[in-house]
Amino acid sequence: MRRTTLVLAATVVAVLGSACGGSAGPPSPGPTGAAASPSVAASHDPLADDLAFLDTQVRALHPDPFADNPESAWVAKLDELRTTLPTATPDQRVVQLASLVGLLDTHSALLGPYDSYLHAYDVVLYPFSDGWFVVRAKDKTLVGDRVVSIGGHPIGDVEAALRPLVPADNESGKLDGLQGVISTVEYLHGLGIVDDPAKPAFVFARPDGTEVTVDVTRSDLATWGFSLDIVGGLLGDAPAAVARRKEPVWTRLDKPTKTFVISYNDYTENDLAPALAAMKSALDDGSGTRVLLDMRYIRGGNGSLATPLTDALKGDPRIDRPGGLIVMIGRENVSAGTVVARTLDTETQAILVGEMTPARADNFLCECNDIALPNIGLTVEVPTFRFGIGDKRLAIEPDVPVALSAADFFAGKDPALKVALALKDPPTP
Repeated sequence: MRRTTLVLAATVVAVLGSACGGSAGPPSPGPTGAAASPSVAASHDPLADDLAFLDTQVRALHPDPFADNPESAWVAKLDELRTTLPTATPDQRVVQLASLVGLLDTHSALLGPYDSYLHAYDVVLYPFSDGWFVVRAKDKTLVGDRVVSIGGHPIGDVEAALRPLVPADNESGKLDGLQGVISTVEYLHGLGIVDDPAKPAFVFARPDGTEVTVDVTRSDLATWGFSLDIVGGLLGDAPAAVARRKEPVWTRLDKPTKTFVISYNDYTENDLAPALAAMKSALDDGSGTRVLLDMRYIRGGNGSLATPLTDALKGDPRIDRPGGLIVMIGRENVSAGTVVARTLDTETQAILVGEMTPARADNFLCECNDIALPNIGLTVEVPTFRFGIGDKRLAIEPDVPVALSAADFFAGKDPALKVALALKDPPTP
């Protein structure tokens, strides 16, 4: 349900393999019932006309556009942009429109008009509990380095400047979205963090403590995602859950704890059946006495394909019991990922381990609409559906929170998995 190739740039560019469809069309009756803001009524100013169209479309299409921020903030930002957009450079327009889209939810996004318009520096940066680090790069010698600054600005200041530009329901959604924009050329240049896009002056701290300044090369986003094989936010050769995240489903038996582990990384029709058969076999012969579902790295997609998995976990009393099911969740569980997490949280006795989901419990979903703004030259994507189940939580929270440090990750450790496997079954009455 959310675009998954080039996932790090989902907040700024239309990405390949989308499960979201639709395009901007005539306004349709919207669930909010709100009229277009009178402050952006149609005019002879083409940029203002784009803003008026965007305002009308967001109100008509989005199930609840002001769920995360008040309508007054949206109206005030529209008024501000009517003044600032006419004199803005193209990259400043990206940033300014992003400051409006940043008032929406995790599933909304600012997109470029076509893939080659936006660009990214050839590094993938990840926010660990102990800072921003390089997890993949065209220059492989940078992997494992900590980011100190960009363009002479401390990385903390860079993050603070970017935060308002990232639409999100909660902190996990903010971190997931920040990952895309923190290496996007137009965002950094439009904010004035990078003066010369060809000389971004990334300062990295090496594992031995030395620092190096690098003018990281850049690529258009399509090339960036393909050349760096970006299949998710966290990338690396270890631990196994990350190294094998391209495998839709894989399983193993942790013999010391008699835990059958299912790593579920993509929505698939063909790979679940063997995994579920292996799970049943382990429970039948006693080699496994409980199940651990690791779904930290599944993102958006056709969530209905997860139904056989959730049904199997809910339907077996050997699993759906106190201590019988552990589910690992995380910040990459966008869109359908949050739906699956909520299903297991509310319909089983699972213990949840890891990080909160990036979207609210009753989150916004596709079909999505792309609202093209021809005069501004950008496109805004908004979701058009939610279940309306009345769950007001801003996230699915883990019962046992576990953060990931760069020190552990680059040592090949998986602290969340270690904690999950160490959980003890409650005593039998």
